[in-house]
Amino acid sequence: MSLLTALFFLYIAVSSFTDLKYRKVYNVVTLPAVVLGIGFNFLYFGLPGLKNSIFGLLAGFLILFIFFVWGGVGPGDVKFLAGAGALTGLETLVTGALYGAIIAGLYVTVFIIVKKDFKKTFDRLCGLFRAAYLRQPPDMNLASGGAKHPYALFLSIGLLLRWIEINYWI
Repeated sequence: MSLLTALFFLYIAVSSFTDLKYRKVYNVVTLPAVVLGIGFNFLYFGLPGLKNSIFGLLAGFLILFIFFVWGGVGPGDVKFLAGAGALTGLETLVTGALYGAIIAGLYVTVFIIVKKDFKKTFDRLCGLFRAAYLRQPPDMNLASGGAKHPYALFLSIGLLLRWIEINYWI
């Protein structure tokens, strides 16, 4: 196992733990991941690794930034995905983030069913459509009226699934 892979595992483990326990992803974890991800990718893979790491960082930031602006995710989630992009690169990040989003969607669906939160969720969903026509930021918290869900945990699971897919299924 390379040092970069070990850093990736440590990063998603610590971020998942703090997101689950405290609903926060701390800068003390994300900022070193960005610096070390860019540095080690350059060290191991040269200029192509540097380019891939920087594109992964930018993609990770941009994928969640619009949802942060709308209030759907916290700033820690945005920084988490940016750090993951710096560690894993663009392609792994995008596919892993998609897997994580699917897992989060399944979780929220089960959450809505268990909490019997159908009417409130439907009202908030209608608010999304109204916001599209009125061009106002919508309330992105579709489940439970603003309850915080551990999105970095779901992204971590998606990224881990993508890592397994790359290393063992292809």
